[in-house]
Amino acid sequence: MLKKLFKIGMLATLIMFACNANAQTEQKYAPVYPQYGFWSNWSIGGSVMHSWEFEHGGILDWREGSNIGVNLFFEKELSPIWAARFVAETPGLFKAWRGDGTEDPAYDRDGLDYDRYGKVGVDFKFSMTGARKGYDPDRKGNLYLFAGVGFSFSRDDVELGFVGMYMQGGLGWSYKVCEKSTIFLELASDVCADIANPIHQWHDMTGTFKFGWMYNFGPTQADQDLIAQRAMLTQENFDALNNEIDGLRNDLRDAKTREAKLVNRINELEANQNQNQSNIITNTVNSAVADSLRRVIEGYESNKHNFYAMPFSILYDVDQYTVSEDQMNKIDAIAKVMKDNKDVNFEIVGYCDYSGSDAYNQKLSEKRAEYVKKLLVRRGVSEDRLTTNGKGKSMSFGDIKNAINRRVSFYRTNN
Repeated sequence: MLKKLFKIGMLATLIMFACNANAQTEQKYAPVYPQYGFWSNWSIGGSVMHSWEFEHGGILDWREGSNIGVNLFFEKELSPIWAARFVAETPGLFKAWRGDGTEDPAYDRDGLDYDRYGKVGVDFKFSMTGARKGYDPDRKGNLYLFAGVGFSFSRDDVELGFVGMYMQGGLGWSYKVCEKSTIFLELASDVCADIANPIHQWHDMTGTFKFGWMYNFGPTQADQDLIAQRAMLTQENFDALNNEIDGLRNDLRDAKTREAKLVNRINELEANQNQNQSNIITNTVNSAVADSLRRVIEGYESNKHNFYAMPFSILYDVDQYTVSEDQMNKIDAIAKVMKDNKDVNFEIVGYCDYSGSDAYNQKLSEKRAEYVKKLLVRRGVSEDRLTTNGKGKSMSFGDIKNAINRRVSFYRTNN
């Protein structure tokens, strides 16, 4: 029996190496198996089984009985080809019986039952489908070999004691029903020996046929994130990223070129502006001199307006004579000047633009001047230091619609 098991093991090993060697050339372009962490791709499963138990009293003295059992296991997928599982199994839940349904007296020694009670151990699975066809995450069916070792526990005390050791091997086929669930069929055989003298004290053997189900927990979230990151590290993605980087470099180069052109243009404009400002200043000075001379001449002619008292005017919206809030600070400034300088008197002159008739604008300009006078009197300025006048639309600056034409100006008077 040992020779037969040895031959079977050698044959299975040769088949494994042959399949694995043949798969090397076919897996060149197959999908790459992800590198999972220890806690990924664990499965839990179980099966029910029908077992055939054998016990021998001599080299040719084998006696048979049948039984029913169950097992539970935890399995860890190591690669597309290899997996390891930790098994807890009881091949015989009941007393063994013969094929004719009667209990086999050969199993009864001194009134003690000789059935196997249970076993625990480790199996290693080798996927012949994976070795032959390579890694395929969408594959449904899988044909595999498995072999393992562990400890066996007898139901009752026998000549060899309660505890022994076993070796087993078998063939299985699984089918992935969905992403997480897999069903399987297995045909296996094991042999149990005395733990103290395993070579010579083989005392029973079990053959089993199993039908079971397995649930796969899949990769952990950490491994899923890592796989997703690694999936980005492909040559195609690298090429796309390099193209994007080259495009950004070109855009940056173009932006720097445009920036240099803008800087040159700004420098040109600043140079022109400086020149224009110089011309404007010169023109302004000449214009100011001319205006000053004109005002002197007009002052002598009218004998009324000597010069502006303040370098600003009260400005108005169209058809308005009351002073807006944003112009009140100018009223306050005039009042302060007059309080601080008791000898300064002002004529308040109102103006209008050309949007209305002469008569209407004349009246509106007078109302503007009178309203400003009332505001100054309210602020403590003596009324006899203020006179009012309205010019209507008789004087304009630039476009007749400009706000400067809707104003009240302040002129110092001699009286």
